[in-house]
Amino acid sequence: MTPIRLRSAIATTALFAAMVASPMALAQAPAAAAAPPAPPPPFAQRFNTLANGIEARPIAVASANPVNYEDIIAGRSAPAVALEAKLFLPKVRNGKVGAVIITPGSGGVGAANFEHARALTDAGIAALVVDPFGGRGVRDTIAAQDQFSFAASTADIFAAMRALERVAEVDAARLGAMGYSRGGIAVLNAAVAPVAKAALGSMPPLRAVLAGWPWCGYQFIDPHTAPTAVRIVSADSDDYVSTPQCQGYASAMRPRNPEVSIRLMRDARHGFGYGNPLIERPQAIKALLAPAVYFDAQGVLQDPWSQQPVPGANDQAVAKMLTPFITRGVNVGSKPGQMDEFMADLVGFFSARLR
Repeated sequence: MTPIRLRSAIATTALFAAMVASPMALAQAPAAAAAPPAPPPPFAQRFNTLANGIEARPIAVASANPVNYEDIIAGRSAPAVALEAKLFLPKVRNGKVGAVIITPGSGGVGAANFEHARALTDAGIAALVVDPFGGRGVRDTIAAQDQFSFAASTADIFAAMRALERVAEVDAARLGAMGYSRGGIAVLNAAVAPVAKAALGSMPPLRAVLAGWPWCGYQFIDPHTAPTAVRIVSADSDDYVSTPQCQGYASAMRPRNPEVSIRLMRDARHGFGYGNPLIERPQAIKALLAPAVYFDAQGVLQDPWSQQPVPGANDQAVAKMLTPFITRGVNVGSKPGQMDEFMADLVGFFSARLR
């Protein structure tokens, strides 16, 4: 099988429920008009110094826009996209260091992502914060997840790995990835063997991935993730994404990978690791009770009702299937101490596997 090459020429949080703000979905649940908030400054102008004084090194990430996981596994050419990223190297280094790729949820890169990077660098691990939106001309994907595919989010992880492979201070055999909500499913599926092998070729797979409050609606029937260690940290009171779906995905991985674990955070809401105040989002679109969508080893989607393959299906086709499950109204944010607990968990997980 020919590896896909992500050519050099070339989240607030997310969930599948908001996967496509399609005319059909919006017609069922009209939203009140509201003035959009002012756009944030460009990624290059924000968060260039961590709280511990470590300065960012700009990194170019040459990614692509595959339509679906079939494209990645089949090694098909996909439209190129150039993404920006910021690398933070720990102050104390004895030789090359391991590194964690950080990819945000649908709200885009925010202050919490860099606080997590600070915690990693304090532990002697490099952190690469990737902006998946700016290079695609996307502000966020909260209301319309189809601005680029979930497969593209996974492709970004592989592209970031190749970018780190060229950094002299980083050990490309000790790479991890961490994502939240939409970014969570991106890193989980980057660990699935047929996807990783097709994308990476002879490059070593990720050593470890951690998904914070992920959307687990896209699952592989046989999620063979060894030798990558997998950690899922979910909220017990999440009304934005389905925590039971994530528990099921972890259980499906464990028979072939003993390094799969899941932690359920008590009395927690979606985004509990960001440290933001608890708020209600009455107009946020979700599909909390929708069935999981499965892919076979070739990345072909299986119809949730007939279990028949649907070759070539994209995210819009899936959203159309699941339109009856779309509703509105979510609660997101942290309670005191939850962000600290999450950071302690992620630092302990990656320190044990990358240092």
